[in-house]
Amino acid sequence: MSDTPRDHSASAQYAPETRAHNARARANELRQRLSELEHGEPATAETAHRAHVRAQEALERASLAHQASASRHLDAGQAHRRAAAAHEQAAILAGDSAVDAHQDAAQRHREAAELHDVAAVEESAAQEEDDRRLLD
Repeated sequence: MSDTPRDHSASAQYAPETRAHNARARANELRQRLSELEHGEPATAETAHRAHVRAQEALERASLAHQASASRHLDAGQAHRRAAAAHEQAAILAGDSAVDAHQDAAQRHREAAELHDVAAVEESAAQEEDDRRLLD
């Protein structure tokens, strides 16, 4: 399994503080628009365009979240494989009483790695779906 390159060029844009600030701004904008609608203000081309832009931005954020999640699952799978290898090495060096425990632990780590692989594929598929929807 190959390592996945990571792009940290826009990491400040996705820092927790920045994301929280942007989420508050979106929530305030939604509250304002809801208030306008409650007071009978009709939708305009501008408000429809703004809603469309916000929906596109939400899809972009979802796609990035799926991409990050898939990457973390791949990382976790690799970590489990390294742990399995360490347990297998320990089983070779262990006394008779510890061999089975290390082999069992290695097997659990391999199974966990497989689960992470499946999750990474699922997240990648979800990202591709989000990306497809962005092009629609």
